[in-house]
Amino acid sequence: MEWLRSKQNNPRTHWCRLGIRICRLFLSQPQQSSDLITASYDSAAIGYDQAWTSHMRELSLKMLEGLPTTRGRRFIDMACGTGFVTGQLSRLTGQRVVGVDISSGMLAVAEKKYNDVADFVHGDIVEYLSCLPSGSVDGITCAWGLGYSQPMKLASQIARVLRPGGVWGIIDNSLFSLAGVMWASLQAFAENPKALRHVLKVRFLPSSHILATVMRTYGLGVRTQFDGSKTFWVPNGKAAIDKLMATGAAAGFEFAADPQLHDSIFERFAQILDLKRTSSGVAITHRYLAATGSKP
Repeated sequence: MEWLRSKQNNPRTHWCRLGIRICRLFLSQPQQSSDLITASYDSAAIGYDQAWTSHMRELSLKMLEGLPTTRGRRFIDMACGTGFVTGQLSRLTGQRVVGVDISSGMLAVAEKKYNDVADFVHGDIVEYLSCLPSGSVDGITCAWGLGYSQPMKLASQIARVLRPGGVWGIIDNSLFSLAGVMWASLQAFAENPKALRHVLKVRFLPSSHILATVMRTYGLGVRTQFDGSKTFWVPNGKAAIDKLMATGAAAGFEFAADPQLHDSIFERFAQILDLKRTSSGVAITHRYLAATGSKP
């Protein structure tokens, strides 16, 4: 009986076929990851603060506390989302803040909450910075959006537009965030590799050490850096997937499967997560990195 249960819970997987499919999609599909990720955040915007901001706020605040100085400085908050960090920056600096995000859904929420203390801009964060004059900005932050952008280009632009003495702060999910959950999703696709339709091209960094190294490469000083993890517990696999979609932590992933096979793949994904369930439920572990510093 135990053998039969094991057989049902572990259907035949095709890892080589899945690997080949991932490589082909990565090399051949049009670059649409940004559009898919943006669509996810647009969808998650209404419930984002309850699902994500309220749980991670102390980490965002810890990053802000590591900034060398803030009072009187004018900041740009990159990938501002629904504006929590933007609003905090205005409180700390006593100045209006510019928030930039590519998701119109997230900006709509931000404007309702913080329009009296911030100006919001719809656009790509790297493109926005590239249009600013060199040495024209007092401070720049980027909370939970670096990996969905272009880290090297963003670091280069931050270094260019900051004034001497200007400050910067970044916090983001790491490359290893959600490792257990993502492994479960790969198992589901390995059972039917043809169901995989999109491979998201993201650029999460592995640690704060690497982030600090990138910033130093462009001539920026580093004041603080930290890494860590935070685990959320949900009752079952379906709730875990719902949580991933609500937080934006797996933005774009809901579009990974062929629409005709989406329901069956995600049902199997939930079943695999249920196999990992303990008395506390299913764990969703976010690993994060952060650093702050200034321009000499």
